Amino acid sequence: MINIKNLNPVILKKKDTNSILELINFVQPNIPWSKEHFDWQFFECPAGPATIYGIKNLQDKVIAIYSAVPKKIRFKNREIIGRMVQDVMTHPDYRGQGCLHYLSDLCLEDMKKKNEIGYTFPNEKSEKSFRRNNWHELCEIPLRIKILNKNLLCDYSLNITRVDGDFDQSISSVWEESGLEIGISRNAEYLNWRYRKPGTKYFKFILNSDQGVLILKIFKDKEIFFLHICDLFVRENKKDLILRALEFSEQFGKNNNCQFLTSWSSKKHYYSKYYDDFKMNLSPILRYSFVFFNKQDLKDLNNSEMWYLSQGDSDVY
Repeated sequence: MINIKNLNPVILKKKDTNSILELINFVQPNIPWSKEHFDWQFFECPAGPATIYGIKNLQDKVIAIYSAVPKKIRFKNREIIGRMVQDVMTHPDYRGQGCLHYLSDLCLEDMKKKNEIGYTFPNEKSEKSFRRNNWHELCEIPLRIKILNKNLLCDYSLNITRVDGDFDQSISSVWEESGLEIGISRNAEYLNWRYRKPGTKYFKFILNSDQGVLILKIFKDKEIFFLHICDLFVRENKKDLILRALEFSEQFGKNNNCQFLTSWSSKKHYYSKYYDDFKMNLSPILRYSFVFFNKQDLKDLNNSEMWYLSQGDSDVY
């Protein structure tokens, strides 16, 4: 149980930036944040600023954070506000005192009052806390992976346009006409924010002038290069473009010396037939995604087949 006498729970503000960054960079020195990254992540999202639940010690230092970043979620034929819970951490000197459990309860109560939903992609250490707090287990993280044979060439027969700056507002209609039922609303405003993450390079493409969107990222782990499909969606009547976009991605990966192509696409995903035909197989990943809702009319949020999930949904990619 948290000892409130010696600790001060607060909603953290921009003026607390330096203290929050000090905590983040102490806990995860291998992936340090800059102030630019911090502002982008928490204060520039199109749906509004994040709510950062925090705890300070008697010296006014931030020793725990639990952040909830707002996103506009398409839920069938309407739009609702979802909170992506991420960047949850406690200073090692204060672990075991229930700080994150306390902040989680505050976040859940706020979401209930505001009729918001929650979703998250926790690591293995954090999964138990979401189960304890009655989050719904949506699905395993649906990672598909394909080994790239650099000796084979692909004929993808696709008119593809690379986008070096922002997407034009007209591209929003691709998401609106995708037929996908649940997922973060991927209009131009959202995509332009999401894919200008500081310090990260993305490759953005439009398929057949205005029929689909493809966003890729190259990642190096030691001497192995991966090509991540961060986003791939098309107009509902143009689903035949999915297989050709996958073939283009394969060739793009080979041209850039990548050994593996990865994507989030579950066994029964809306596009799963095309991933199966492409022979991009599901891997045995043991992490899970979770959702939170407390109204019966939102029960379909727990149906993973209705969700469009992509690697772009995670702040890691």
